[in-house]
Amino acid sequence: MEKVLDVMMLGRVRFHELTMRGRVVLSQLPFNVTLLLVCLIAAIADPSVFTDVGFVMSQGLALVLLGVCFALPWDRLAYGLFLIIPVLDFAPIGILHYSNEDSLRGLGLLAVFPIMWLAGSGYRPRIMVPVGGVAALLIVWVPLFVDGTATPHTLAAELLVPFMLFTIGLGTSVMTLSAMAQQDRVEELLRRSETRERLLDTVLETVDVGVLVLDAEGQNAFMNPKQRQLYVAAIPDGVPTDKEEELLIFREDSDVPVPPGERVLGRALAGETVEHEVFRLGRGAEARMVSISARGFDDAAGERAGTVLASADVTDVVAAVHARDKFLAAMSHEFRTPLTNILGFAELLQDDSTLSTAAKSDLQIMMRNAHHLSHMVEDILAASLTGAEAAAIRLPLDLAELVRQAGDSSGREAAGRAITLSVSTDGPLPILGDRTGLVRVLDNLVSNALKYSPSGTTITLTSAEDGPWAVCTVRDEGLGIPPEDLKRVFTRFQRSDAAVRSGIPGTGLGLALAKEVAEQHDGELDCTSEVGVGSVFTLRLPLRTARSRRTAEV
Repeated sequence: MEKVLDVMMLGRVRFHELTMRGRVVLSQLPFNVTLLLVCLIAAIADPSVFTDVGFVMSQGLALVLLGVCFALPWDRLAYGLFLIIPVLDFAPIGILHYSNEDSLRGLGLLAVFPIMWLAGSGYRPRIMVPVGGVAALLIVWVPLFVDGTATPHTLAAELLVPFMLFTIGLGTSVMTLSAMAQQDRVEELLRRSETRERLLDTVLETVDVGVLVLDAEGQNAFMNPKQRQLYVAAIPDGVPTDKEEELLIFREDSDVPVPPGERVLGRALAGETVEHEVFRLGRGAEARMVSISARGFDDAAGERAGTVLASADVTDVVAAVHARDKFLAAMSHEFRTPLTNILGFAELLQDDSTLSTAAKSDLQIMMRNAHHLSHMVEDILAASLTGAEAAAIRLPLDLAELVRQAGDSSGREAAGRAITLSVSTDGPLPILGDRTGLVRVLDNLVSNALKYSPSGTTITLTSAEDGPWAVCTVRDEGLGIPPEDLKRVFTRFQRSDAAVRSGIPGTGLGLALAKEVAEQHDGELDCTSEVGVGSVFTLRLPLRTARSRRTAEV
């Protein structure tokens, strides 16, 4: 009963939250309360109505129906059976209207209560709305037939009120059905939302990636188990702390904690997007290497709603990469020493005048293959260098001079293959770079052109200034690269099918390493090619003056 009163007083409880009995009682109460008001008006306007049998009978019947609403267990009865109450309400209304219409005007309008109940129930509206309209019509027509005054004129005169009540019921039914459809849609969306929320929670609890969600104020809104595990690794001395600056967070190759302003959390809260930056959490054997990404997200209104951090534990991956690099470096060094000895003794043997022509030919084959193997070892060694080993000292260089030297060093091999090597440089091209790395790039580009060019063709090696860039191009008239292979030409260990079928030796590392060196110099290396026509490799490096201007601007 308290909930019913709360609904009537527009409190916190809503109609659909009541039990079926509570809803039935609440639907009947307005009618009984209005009948109570009728009694108060009758006491003032015409007290004699209290002696009228019809008046007393209608009031008593209405109270009985209210008692039935309280008494019956509507929750256990078939749904829709409760509509018998508004149908029976027409009985006391009809009796009251017939016996007291002369002294109390407008009693027939009481039929609006059962009509709205029938129409507003949403249960079989095509039946209930007409039932309400017919019942309202009978309330005003039956007395005419009982009194014998029913004529076409008197019947027509009583049509307005029943029709108005019918249209009220029709409008109520339309609004009720619309509200019910919207409620069903809302409930469906809520079920879907809850299902998605449970799915998301399950995914976040299952994935092997730490996820941290912060709200718009930077407060912790969600942290999955993996993130808590990584957080524990960063806690100093195992003592939990809420201060980000106290966590043990280091760069990959440093033992100095990352300054607060450079940590991902602060940068992300400031609006920066972070992509896969590697940090070390904690010290010692329990330290974890993590790759952290972070970005903000907006709400439906486009306002900043929070920030998401994703932390992937890459400890094992980093360890495996380091182990691989050490292995490759060790193996490359182990190969280099015997190869150097083989090449050295082979060069000494070349000067031996006692060797026969056949022996010298065999010696040339041995030296050629030893040189090829030496180049492969150099590529593998270069690929194995990471971190501090790959950091080169940038010195003032002239790219045009490096291009001329590359042409000179490859001239003998080009002549031996009956290939014309044309070198053209357009003045000095001052750059800052690592001589060893850039020489390797140029030698690799020219060597590739020689390997894939047939005899009688021309390789053109040029250098020129193009705005802020020093540009070097290597153009050949060789096999060319198919479009499907051109997309992967700078991928490590990638070789085109044509090169493999032709039996041309190679590791598939040279171009990948050349592109990495170009990018380390803030430059670019790209390629265009046409099968059967040839390829053009273009190296772009910042001119020293352009680099200085950019540095000054920063």
